[in-house]
Amino acid sequence: MTNQRKKEKILIVDDVPDNIRILIEILKDEYATIPATSGKLALEKLADTEIDLVLLDILMPDMDGYETCQIIRSTPDIDDIPIIFITAISEAMDDAKGFAAGSNDYISKPFTPSTVKARVKNQLKLRRIIRELEDLYQIALDSNPLTGLPGNNTIRSRIEDLLKKNTGMVVLYADLDNFKPFNDQYGFARGDAVLIFTADIFREVMERISSKHSFLGHIGGDDFVLLIPLEFLDQAVDEIILRFDEGIRGFYDEADLEKGYLVTADRQGELQKFPTISISLAGVNLTQTDFDHYLSVVDICTEMKKVAKKKPGSVFVYDRRTG
Repeated sequence: MTNQRKKEKILIVDDVPDNIRILIEILKDEYATIPATSGKLALEKLADTEIDLVLLDILMPDMDGYETCQIIRSTPDIDDIPIIFITAISEAMDDAKGFAAGSNDYISKPFTPSTVKARVKNQLKLRRIIRELEDLYQIALDSNPLTGLPGNNTIRSRIEDLLKKNTGMVVLYADLDNFKPFNDQYGFARGDAVLIFTADIFREVMERISSKHSFLGHIGGDDFVLLIPLEFLDQAVDEIILRFDEGIRGFYDEADLEKGYLVTADRQGELQKFPTISISLAGVNLTQTDFDHYLSVVDICTEMKKVAKKKPGSVFVYDRRTG
């Protein structure tokens, strides 16, 4: 079954019901239309309904289109909605006043269906592009400087968004074992190379997963988060562990590989033997448990990671609890 995009919602504001009916007839096949016969009613609709674009008549009693437009532009959460003024040719709209009030475009009466559709389509497309650019900008600001992957704010936003939907996604928390002793022995430059190698494995695995909700983020240090559809989880985990265990050996000196461990000080300053770096993966199904908050997901991921890190070598631990 193909996924159809949800119809965008157009708020049509005009004190003449016949004008509303004409616009609904023009737009009903492509968009969901919502009528309002005054500026006051339009503001009420905007307060309780997610609107994608407003078609706004200029000449209305009590509150005209200019005033309604100015209120929309000064109201958080709805101030970026595209507004197209509706005006009769005989009314000679004041372009400067209209654009100063915050309109994006205007359509003249009597309506030409092709013009109405084209101007609505253009403004909605422009809004989608602007939002995509804003998202990319936020990701760029939040990205990890070493791997270029989205950081904590973006990870949190993605998980919070998924908690609102029944998407069958799993949070896969990844952490490297014995990474600090490796850094201490070989230096940060080689440690950074290991992090880039790890991020590249994740990227290549994620590229083969077909889901609009899939996501890869870098919390910081040697901690990563992957959002993976449940049906791809086993395949992804197997490939990550196989490729990591094969590739990590190339970062060690031959003598240390032969020994199978590094000797370096632990966090208490005592010399200890540390095995080759391995990867711990902790999985949490977002739809299996009724999570009430992002931090609840973090708590379970942290708990599962601790379980994974107690096991030797590269491992995957999955939270199978429900409730």
